[in-house]
Amino acid sequence: MIMYKSIIAVTLLSGLSLNANAGDNGIYLGGSLSRSTIDTDADFFGFSYEDDDTAYKLIGGIRPFDRLAIEANYIDFGSIKFDNRDLVADGIHSEFEAQAIDASAVVFLGGPLLEVFGKVGLVYWDADAVLQGGISGADLRDSDSGADFAWGLGAQAYLSSLAVRLEYENFEISDTNSVELWSLGVTWTFL
Repeated sequence: MIMYKSIIAVTLLSGLSLNANAGDNGIYLGGSLSRSTIDTDADFFGFSYEDDDTAYKLIGGIRPFDRLAIEANYIDFGSIKFDNRDLVADGIHSEFEAQAIDASAVVFLGGPLLEVFGKVGLVYWDADAVLQGGISGADLRDSDSGADFAWGLGAQAYLSSLAVRLEYENFEISDTNSVELWSLGVTWTFL
């Protein structure tokens, strides 16, 4: 009977120690190389935009508990360009760019080497559009900004304080059908 209780105690303590190592608590910083997809019906000079571009993200967060973190990101979605030489004789060039800052609560699940995570929060975004060319030689500019809902899912593998993460994020930005971001990045936790 004593041997049975000892085995149960060792098993429980082993499980607790693995669970304690599941999260590398502290302040973390990192970055991601990303692929953004923007599909917008925004009335920037009567054009809609839908395209992909290379983007990047700077990551900062604090993880006070094994399963919970608060994270903030700066995101540059890249630029989407529209060129149409057939529309008018002189052609039209239009470009759409967007940047954002988001803040999210992140929940982690998993073991000592691999975790999955989900996050929800708010995104503050800023978008700019430029229209140039045409018969009149126009050089028009427009911008818009706002705050909207954001969510994401991902997985990360780590060794000590270094984590490599793969992540999908969706931003419910006004006047868009979808703004999505696929990222591959790294973070470093300072204990």
